[in-house]
Amino acid sequence: MSYINLVMSLKDFSQYIEDIVEKDNGTFYIEVKNKSKISLQKIEKGEADKIKDNREKNLRFYILSEQSDDVSQDDIFDDELEPVVIDGEGGRETADSIERISLRILAKKPNKNTTKIFNAIKNKLKKDDKIGMGVEGGSKLHDDYFYQKDLVGKKTFKTDFHNDKAPLVEVK
Repeated sequence: MSYINLVMSLKDFSQYIEDIVEKDNGTFYIEVKNKSKISLQKIEKGEADKIKDNREKNLRFYILSEQSDDVSQDDIFDDELEPVVIDGEGGRETADSIERISLRILAKKPNKNTTKIFNAIKNKLKKDDKIGMGVEGGSKLHDDYFYQKDLVGKKTFKTDFHNDKAPLVEVK
């Protein structure tokens, strides 16, 4: 299973990848909570302002590798849709902290376009001079972490906003 770990706000991330998603005919959804009901909201290119900086706990986001206008939260983990889903969590931001985004391809056998979008995101991050790579930790996983260089020293990098015992992300 492939993962991307990145310290960036979800709002910035949606803008960062919107050209990739558009070019490859994908769609970007966020979970939104209304009272106790969670639903999906489609975020089109240029609509990043619809994403709250400090979203509620456990709300995820999804990149679908095909155009889709009518997707419910229950559909995401359905056997039919799973091969086109990139699952994401994190990206919350406050004045002094920012939470890690974790992306993963849901299916063991993803759609070809799902892999294409996932790899395009990873390659864009690797080639971007404004993005750093590698954080403190003893595993290969930590070497592959991405972060926005301009946030180093300005914000605390967290792995989970809602778990005070979760380790901080520290740049090498």
